[in-house]
Parts: sequence; structure tokens; C-alpha cells
Amino acid sequence: MSDTKHIEIGDGQEISLLDIIHFFKEFHRKILLTSLVGVVVGVISCLLIGQYTATTTLVNYAGLDIPSVKYLQSALPKLEQENQLKNKDKDSEFLASEKFWEKAIKPNVLVTKADSKELLDASALNAAGSKISSITIIDKAPSKETAVKKVEQIKSFFIDGSTLIAIRDLVRGYELKVISLDSNNKKKVASAEVELDYLQKRIKNLNELKNQYPSTGGSSGQVVDAKDSGAKYLPITTQIIAATTDANNLKESLARYKDEEQQNIIFKLFVEKAKPLLEQGRDGATLGGDLLAICEQIEKGVNGSIQLIAIEEIKVALSTIQTNRVYGLKQVGDVDISNPSYMKFSGAGLFGGIFIGLLLAISIKVTRKIKRL
Repeated sequence: MSDTKHIEIGDGQEISLLDIIHFFKEFHRKILLTSLVGVVVGVISCLLIGQYTATTTLVNYAGLDIPSVKYLQSALPKLEQENQLKNKDKDSEFLASEKFWEKAIKPNVLVTKADSKELLDASALNAAGSKISSITIIDKAPSKETAVKKVEQIKSFFIDGSTLIAIRDLVRGYELKVISLDSNNKKKVASAEVELDYLQKRIKNLNELKNQYPSTGGSSGQVVDAKDSGAKYLPITTQIIAATTDANNLKESLARYKDEEQQNIIFKLFVEKAKPLLEQGRDGATLGGDLLAICEQIEKGVNGSIQLIAIEEIKVALSTIQTNRVYGLKQVGDVDISNPSYMKFSGAGLFGGIFIGLLLAISIKVTRKIKRL
């Protein structure tokens, strides 16, 4: 009885392990040859189509978090699409792809899953989970020079583009604020003026009543709302104090509404002067400087401290954006270059060569059997 193991392949046919050994012994040179050819093809392919990987790291002093980066990854390609409509620069078309930005920007968070075991406080973990310590920019190209150039281009567009997007959002935010204040304040002012007129008439009538009946004008020492249905049964002096208090509160509210109107004048003027600049397609640095210059011009014509506060608010917001552009994302060191993965291409070529060698050997074996038949 033979101890040789057999493998059934169908139709009652079997292949022994000895047959497999003889098969490799007979065709091992061919398989080795095709494997060697596969490795050579893999190396040549790496030389021809292999890409260098360039990376640079930006320290996140600007305080960008995960939602901010996600927003930029969707907003930056749209910004480049707008630029393409105006300039049609073929060298930067790749920046208009949202999928490209998802791969090109890698935020490095402060806390990873491995670090979470050391943070027992859940609130501390949640707070640190979305904070980004640095941002890595990655891209690939056929040559070192091209890879470095593309990473530098991505970095510049990321910083300038994020600055431009922040300025646009700021201007549009003030535009919405102007519309909201215009509609809401008019309603508030009209309502407050009607109510104040009613209270002033009530105070006048109460004073006349007090003069008419001086003996009943004592105060209970309790102040109530003049609109309360039971207020008319209180002493006249108490009613006068309550109505006067409400009138004074309304006057303060009206003064606040008037101040908001004065601030809104400045916001509206800023938006009117800023919107044409937004449509001209300027870069973030130039646009920020131009808008600050507009603020300086508006400041010369401000009327009172309230309007001055409004223009200062805009200037601070613009200055913050400009500061983040210059100091918010600082590059650490030079651009790093990684060579193409020769091992990866060689391994793929080796496995491909072995596979082709086996197919070739099996084909020869089958052909010989057919000829014998």
C-alpha cells in the first residue's frame, strides 16, 4: 500500500504530491525565469511610472479644528473652480477636486485612540479629540522637483484660499446682519414708540388725577406693572412710579435700538464697499489689506462712539484673519521627499512572474498530454 498522498481533481483523476514535485523540478527554471523577468519589469515600471511622495507639515497656531478642516476641504475646490472660470490655469486644475483635498490634507489630532486610555476624564477627551496640532500636506509626482512644486502650490493655495474664504464669510455675515437689523429694528422701534406714547399719556393722566385728588395720592410702597389689570385700583403714586419705571425701560430699549441703527449704518457701508472687491477675484492677502484700508476710510467719517465701536469690530475681525494667514499655519522644516516604492513594484512583478510561469508550465504540460493522446 503506497503512502503517497493524492489530490482528486475530478473525473476520477488524481495528482500525487510526487507529481507536483516532479512538475516543479521539470519547470522550475522557466518559473524562475518568468519571476526574474517579472521583477525586472516591476523595477522598470517603478522607474517609468513610480511617483515621489512629497510632504510638508504646518503647525496649527490658527486653532483650526476638525469641522473647520472638513469645511475647507469642500470649500477650497469650489474656490478653485471659480478661479478656473476666470483664469483657466491648466497647472492648477487638480485643486478643483474635492476628493483630491480629502487626500492632500491630513489633520493630526492631539489625542488618538491609543492616548485615550490615559485621559480618564471624558470631557477632557471630547475637548481634545477635535483639536488639531498640525496639518500634513501630501502629494505625489513623477519627479522630485514636480512633487516639491505641487506641495508648495497646495500649501500656498490652502493658506491663501482659507484666508479668502474666511473674509468672504465675514462679509456675508455682516450682509446678513444688516438685513436682519434693518427688518427687526424697525419693528422693535415702532412697537416701543407706540408703547412709550401710551405710557407717557398714562403718566400725564395719573399726575392730573393726583392733583385733582391729593388726599388719595399716598403710596403703598409697592411698584407693579402699569399694564396689570389690577393696577388701576392701587394708590395713584404707586401707579405713577410703575408707569414711569416702564417708560424709562422703554427709553433705554429705544436708545439701544438707535445705537444698533447707528452701527448698522457702518456695517451697511462696509458691505457696499467690500462686495465689489470680492467679485474681482483677489487673493486673500490683497483682499484683506484692501478691506482694512476701506475701514480706515470709513473711520474718518464716523459719527460718535457707537459707530466707532462698529468699525473697530470689523477691523479686529479682519486683522485676526490676516494674522492667522501670516502666523496661523507655519511650515515646519523643508518639504520631505520619499522615493517610489521599488519593493512594492518588485514584489508585484515577482508574484506576477510566478503566476505567468505557472500558467506557462501548466500549458506546456497539458499540450504534451494532448499530443500523446
